[in-house]
Amino acid sequence: MSNNQYFKCNFFEQNDFKLTKNFTVHQEEILQQQGNQFTKKNVEYQCKWNKKSFTKKLPTLIIPIRDNINLLNYTLDNLKSSGLFNLANVIVVDDRSTDPLEEVCDSYNVNYLRVDNKKGFNFSMLNNIPCFLVDKMGGKTVLFWNSDLWVDDIEHFKQLIIRHTENKSTISGSKLLYPYESLHKEDSVNIKMHFPHMSGGKYKGTVQFAGARWVMSPHNSFVPIHFGRFWNKDDTRINQDYSTEFVTGALHVIDLEWFLNVGGFNPSLSKVFQDVDLCLRALEDNKSVYYFGKDIHFYHDESFNHFSNKGEEKMDKQFVSDEVLFNKIWANKITKLIF
Repeated sequence: MSNNQYFKCNFFEQNDFKLTKNFTVHQEEILQQQGNQFTKKNVEYQCKWNKKSFTKKLPTLIIPIRDNINLLNYTLDNLKSSGLFNLANVIVVDDRSTDPLEEVCDSYNVNYLRVDNKKGFNFSMLNNIPCFLVDKMGGKTVLFWNSDLWVDDIEHFKQLIIRHTENKSTISGSKLLYPYESLHKEDSVNIKMHFPHMSGGKYKGTVQFAGARWVMSPHNSFVPIHFGRFWNKDDTRINQDYSTEFVTGALHVIDLEWFLNVGGFNPSLSKVFQDVDLCLRALEDNKSVYYFGKDIHFYHDESFNHFSNKGEEKMDKQFVSDEVLFNKIWANKITKLIF
């Protein structure tokens, strides 16, 4: 299965686009129905843009979020108090919220983009749309930044950007740790379901992501799993920098020009595998993917995400469709790229 209009962001092709406060994006997507049969959808994304400040020489953080107003306050406060606001632009992308997130953004003087649609959560488009805006405003580098990702030491952020630039990396990631302080009142759903032996807070301060290892999926295709989970952050196996095949989409530093040229995140991968797909496309394009973990890290409060919001379950029809589509695209190519 080759890339077509369903696997690239149609918005990037609008050469005559003029950035206004309100605009509409039309995207062709496909969704699995039965077996290997997919149906076509033309999804309309209604967008509201509230620009506060933008310096084109700085990298731009893109932070998608739905509701969770306390989380947004916590994250923006972390970015502000760490000094990151002086080193990067911030765009908060509001995914159909009922909480007044724009008011929070106003109070922190950060850019706000609201994206509404009738189909449901689409992580790919929530990042693709603001990337196009950043390009139109003259930006060159973006960071896909989960709403539950926090800075521990601002020097780590500086080093991540420096190493990304010096190594001429196309996609870069870093070491992510479980935070000592969390907004969760109890262990996250992911810990309870998949790692009960670490319940009771045993995971706090340990590694959540430190690169990837590839395993065989139930669909007989290789998929990446997080490497180094629950290890000590200073373990020599992960406290290093190296080129790799995959870094988690919770934190991506991206060469924006390349991202736009390849069509952005695959819009038909709405919930999962869009970060894996993007890294594989970089490798296919002979571009570099780096993990930078030598003496730098960030905190990721895993499981604060869209999947827990307002009746949208993680393991729904869209999740299954994404998994099947990913394997249709890559099953016959992936081993040549990663081994």
